[in-house]
Amino acid sequence: MSNRNSSNRYYTGVSLEPEIIAYLDDLAGRMGMNRSWVVNTIVYEYAQVIESRQLKPLASRTALIRS
Repeated sequence: MSNRNSSNRYYTGVSLEPEIIAYLDDLAGRMGMNRSWVVNTIVYEYAQVIESRQLKPLASRTALIRS
């Protein structure tokens, strides 16, 4: 479930692995931005690359781990 506030943002709850949180926090610190900005930017830029090149999205991590 997400809630919408007056700044056109949706608040969602996601579970991230500890290594991912550590990376995001480090990256956010180096960029001088917050974790939310970093996640939004990563997803936006990934989507731009996938759509502009008409590439297949990444396989699930479970499939990658099993191979």
